[in-house]
Parts: sequence; C-alpha cells; structure tokens
Amino acid sequence: MTTAPAVSPPAPAQARACLIRLGNALYAAEVRFAREVVVFDEYTQVPLAPPHLIGVANLRGRLVPLVDLRPLLGLEPARATRGAKALVVERDQLTAAFLIDDVVGLEPLERLTAPDPDEGEFIAGHLERSAGAAVLLDVSRILTALGGASTVPAGGS
Repeated sequence: MTTAPAVSPPAPAQARACLIRLGNALYAAEVRFAREVVVFDEYTQVPLAPPHLIGVANLRGRLVPLVDLRPLLGLEPARATRGAKALVVERDQLTAAFLIDDVVGLEPLERLTAPDPDEGEFIAGHLERSAGAAVLLDVSRILTALGGASTVPAGGS
C-alpha cells in the first residue's frame, strides 16, 4: 500500500486595500474594485457638471468620468490640472477615475473598525495600521451615487 501526502486546498486570497492620498489624508479602496492608476494628460471639462465631476477622459478608447472625491467627503475640492493622477475603479460595469494625489501602497484588509456615524455615507470604516489609520472608502456606494457613471466608447453612445 502506498500513501500520498495530503493535499491542502489553496488558501483563500487575502483581501487587500490600495492606499491613496487625498491632500494630507490617507484613504483606502478595496483592491477588488481598483483596476489601475493612470495619469491623464488631457481630459474634457463638462459644462454645468456637479462640483465632483472634473470632466471625462479617454482611457484606451473609453470615456471615463474623472471624479474629485473631496467634495463628496467634505473636503476642499482639488485643483485638477493636466497630468491628473487617478485611480480607476470598477464595479458591475460602472467605471470611474478618482482623482488622487498619490498612491501609497497596498495593505492587507484586516484590522478594520466601523465608521463613526457622522462620517458620511461614503466611508466603509477604518483600516488600522501601525503607520496610522486609513479611511476605507465605500467604492460601491460612491459609484452608485454617481448616478450610473460608466464608461462609454469614445466617439460613440
């Protein structure tokens, strides 16, 4: 009789968060929603758009809304310029590019604490870390609140 070593099932992938900086504040977005970080050299402003909609940008043939999260989070709006850095996020065919100042890195999505009741609807909690807490964004709720902001083929409808 021969025996084979026991085979363990693969360990589930650990959830992670992408840490981003908005001004002096540290925020986090779940990696499952993050697609890429891009620099938009050009974008088109949208007349009469709400303050959080900076404009739209062409991302490899798809028009993507460029969103400033700061007004949605109760912060001073950013001054978007050419060369704007953005975190592209996606959920259920909804895509947007969140204007950011910088990417700090990736962290395991553990040691989460609940948001304070007065923090607003777009905060999912806090990611406690040795280097200081990061505010976890509720990307799903933000995309839903944007009213169906989604990508459209450039030049199409």
